[in-house]
Amino acid sequence: MDRYSKLQHCAGIVAAGAAALWMMAPGSTSAQTLTSPLSVAIFAEHYVLEGRVIDDLHVLESSVRALRPRAVRLDACGSGTERAQRAAAHRLRHLYLELRVVDAASPDCPSPGAAQAVQVGQRNGARPYGIDDAAVDKWWHQSMP
Repeated sequence: MDRYSKLQHCAGIVAAGAAALWMMAPGSTSAQTLTSPLSVAIFAEHYVLEGRVIDDLHVLESSVRALRPRAVRLDACGSGTERAQRAAAHRLRHLYLELRVVDAASPDCPSPGAAQAVQVGQRNGARPYGIDDAAVDKWWHQSMP
């Protein structure tokens, strides 16, 4: 019985190793999912996630969580994006983040005409909505040297 359990244990290790190697193969979609970060384009008044315009940080966070990425790339597109980018970094701080500032004409930033937010109701305050500026500032100043 002892030899059989050792053999079964070794077979399990070999199977797990083979599965891991298959997932890391250069052509497999699983390898690309593990290595390529989810990209979020950030503008002064909205976010763009997978072609969808989002003007509320709560909606952005729930959409990103639903996709379950290992990493997120936050591309600040153009001027006036500091507030939105810092708020997104604060809200998604549990993930590996890559913060970038890119030219608004970059391919990573969809053109303003291609992505427009549809306003569903009247809301007051600065866009994007759902940002707690005090909490973001406190976290940012504690995190950054």
